[in-house]
Order: sequence, then structure tokens, then C-alpha cells
Amino acid sequence: MTNNTAPQKVRWRMYLLDRSKKRPATFASLHPHVVSSLAELRNSVTHATGDSLWVSYASDLTEELVKNVLAAKPTLGLGLFIHSLDLDTILPLGSCFRRIAFTTDGGFSSAEELAEILDAENRSDLFIGGSVNRATETITFWRGDLKPMTVPFSGFERSGDGTEPDFDRFSVIDCGQTVQLGEYEAAVDAILYERDPEYRRRIAKTRLQEEQSFGASLRRLRKQRGLRREDFEPDLSAKTITRIEQGKVRRIHQNTLKTLAKRLAVDPQEIDSF
Repeated sequence: MTNNTAPQKVRWRMYLLDRSKKRPATFASLHPHVVSSLAELRNSVTHATGDSLWVSYASDLTEELVKNVLAAKPTLGLGLFIHSLDLDTILPLGSCFRRIAFTTDGGFSSAEELAEILDAENRSDLFIGGSVNRATETITFWRGDLKPMTVPFSGFERSGDGTEPDFDRFSVIDCGQTVQLGEYEAAVDAILYERDPEYRRRIAKTRLQEEQSFGASLRRLRKQRGLRREDFEPDLSAKTITRIEQGKVRRIHQNTLKTLAKRLAVDPQEIDSF
């Protein structure tokens, strides 16, 4: 994840509407207040503030949330709904929250990846999911700060090897960094660079610094050697390589450095010279 191009991270108060016994542990880094009953929901609405984040996996609790918010009229922050919603629910939700994110076809990341994205400093530069609209030939993506971005099908051109996007097989993978359309893949940072002028300006300001970082050197050397991130497994996962290359890891452990150097056939001290 591209840590050094993102705005400063804002910590929010998270409310998790869920009856699962296991899922709250997945969101532990966000310290969620778990709401699994109507009584807990009413109490949470009373104490909620405008910087709160509500994540719901339970449709009945969402419906009750709407009733309580409309009655009490508190100022709520962001609402993320990981279950099917009908239009009769979407419209009042829009008046309850400063911003909401939802899909009608379950197009969100897994709970594990969603938790990591929501806790990331650069969450606004990652996608948590989206919804494909065949009628308008568009995909509406939801970013990690719950802002929507709509991209036409025409924005996904056939890849160099001839792979065509399959809009019936949509998903967001790699912790919000890649859009997958069947066998076709598109990098989220490339989509943002093309569609978001503010993102493009931030990238331009930090590009020189990034190109001088250890992660940039590692990326250049890896590509020079013709290696994929997966080629460092099982010693180092592809996810770990991604985090190092994109500046997410601030301190590289000596064992990690030695493992990288061995696979790249260089001395550990030489990596950042490339």
C-alpha cells in the first residue's frame, strides 16, 4: 500500500453491527464496539458522534438503525453496509449519514482485507469494493474513505496479451490495490491516476522521493531480475514484498534483508543502490 502519498490518517470510532462470534476479532485493530442486539444499538446511537464509522453485516440491525437515527436525529459519520439493501432502505440511510457505501450484489472485500484497508493510512487510495451496472455500463467503486468513483466500461481496455475484461466476474483483491474482472486485472493506483486529479497531483509531488526509497530500489532490482513478488515465497509472501516496495514497512529486519538479497543475488547493502 502506498503509504507516503496518502493524507494523514484519521482515527474513527467504529461500530460493528454483527452477530458473528468470529468476525469482531478480524476488526480488532480498529477497536470496534460490537452491536449485536437492539438494546445495544439504541445505546450506541445515543452516544455516537459525527466521526463514527458504522459497518453492518446484519440487515435487521441496519433497519433498526435507520429507525433510531431518524427518531433521535444524531449526527453520524460514515456507514458501510455489507449486505443487500433495497431502495426503500438506501434512501433514508443517505439522510442518516454523512456518507454511505453499499452494493446490491455483495461486491465488497473479505472481512480480513476490509479491516486492513479501513485501518490503512492511505485508505482513500484503496478500493473496498464496488458495483457493476450493466444498464449504464459503469462500475461504481467505493474507496476506503467511502467516497464513490464511477468508471465506464470503456476505461478498461483490452490488455497487451489480448485479455478482455469480464464484467460479470468482478472483485477487488490485493487489499484494495487491484480490480479483477475475470482473468483481467487493473491496478487501482492506475485507475486513480487517470480519474482523480487530486491523487495525480499528490503522486507528482512525491514521485521523486519515492524513486529514491529502498522500496523503489527493490522494485527496480526485482524487475531487472525478471522476478514476480510471488517468487520470494515461501520465505517472504507477495504481500510482504508489496508492502516493502510501496513504503508500508518502515524498518526492514536483517533476516528479511538477507532473504531478499539471496533471492536477488546481491549483497544486502547493495539493494538500495539500484
